[in-house]
Amino acid sequence: MNLQSDVTKLGDFDISALVGKVAALPESAWDEDQSRQEIFEAHTHTQTIKLLFDPDYRHENPTTHAALDDFQALIDPFLTHIASSYCKTMRQRKVIAKNGAGYFIRIILTRLLPSSEITPHADDGYSLKRCHRIHVPIITNDQCTFKVGASAINMHVGEMWEINNRRVHAVKNNGHEARVHLIMDYVQPGEVVFDQEGPLTA
Repeated sequence: MNLQSDVTKLGDFDISALVGKVAALPESAWDEDQSRQEIFEAHTHTQTIKLLFDPDYRHENPTTHAALDDFQALIDPFLTHIASSYCKTMRQRKVIAKNGAGYFIRIILTRLLPSSEITPHADDGYSLKRCHRIHVPIITNDQCTFKVGASAINMHVGEMWEINNRRVHAVKNNGHEARVHLIMDYVQPGEVVFDQEGPLTA
């Protein structure tokens, strides 16, 4: 979604239990599905575990994967916090009253290999332009830089950030360990999105 800023911090969380669960995942879990990195050249050096995801990047009726059940209890605090973050203003509440509650259309764990990068790109497509793209670092290091627009930040474990995915963004992991983020795409039906091509409706 095209925001006024490059990134917006939404909160901080104690995620020690989630860190432990992700760190204990076998390599086979990361190797099971290669479709995302095969479709998008920018993500060649990433691996993905899908919790809520569809390869057609649909905007409603998402497909639940088995991993969601495994992680549900640990990510529920994030989901609750995100939903509450977009119903604080009177305008937001009016949109919800008219169009219904927001929902998550995609949730994935994505791992960027050591000494690798996600090359510069801007997200496109119907749904990606109309969702809030939110990251929570699960495993990272101080040699990992996330660039969005003119901003470059080192996101720390447990921080929650919304990125402006319509601006060019890229990641470099110059560390010696893989970086893992939880990515959640949240849609508020009826929300007006002011994109590069003009007003869009979520």
